[in-house]
Amino acid sequence: MLDYIRGRVTSKSPARLVLEVAGIGYLLHIPLSTFENIPSQGEVTILTQLFIREEQIKIFGFATVDERDLFQSLLSVNGIGPTLAITILSGSTVEDIKYAVSHEDAKALEKIKGVGKKTAERIILEIKGMLKDITPTIPPGITRQRALVSDAVMALVSLGYGRPVAENAVSEAVRKLQTIDDVEVLVREALKYKV
Repeated sequence: MLDYIRGRVTSKSPARLVLEVAGIGYLLHIPLSTFENIPSQGEVTILTQLFIREEQIKIFGFATVDERDLFQSLLSVNGIGPTLAITILSGSTVEDIKYAVSHEDAKALEKIKGVGKKTAERIILEIKGMLKDITPTIPPGITRQRALVSDAVMALVSLGYGRPVAENAVSEAVRKLQTIDDVEVLVREALKYKV
C-alpha cells in the first residue's frame, strides 16, 4: 500500500500535482483544497491513495488525513468512483460535507458539481455512520465563507488573472461586502479591484 510520498514539487495545478522523488516524477490527482494547502515549490509530504482499475493506475494525493478519510468513505458509496470523489472534495470543504451528511442536508450536497439528488441521498445514507468527529452543533458558515473566497479566486484565475492579483482583488471585495453568501456577487465585486 502506498501511504504517502515525500518529494519536490515540480508542477501543480488545481487538479494535479507532480512530485519528483529520486529522479522519478509522480503524477497525483488532487482536490482543490490540497492544491491550496501546498507550496508551489520545495519538498512536501502528500498522503496518497492508489487506485488500480483494469489497465489504469492512478495515485490520488491529499494534504490532510481528513481529506483522505473522506475520499475513502466516498469511494464506498455505490456509484461514486475516484474522479467524482475528488470532484466532491474540490466542490466543498471536509467540514461542510460532514455537516451536510450529519444533518441529512441533501440540498447542500446537490450544490456540488456532479452530485444530483440521488447521489446526495446515497452519500448521506451510506457514509453517515462512517464519519468521525462530526460536530453537528457548529454551523458551516466560516468554512463556507472560505470556500466562497476560494471559488472566487479560482474564477478570476480561470479568467486569466494571476493568483496574487486574484487574491488581492477578492480580499478587497470581501472587505467591501463584509458578508459573503454568493460567489457571483463576490466575483463581480472583485473585478472592480483587479489592478
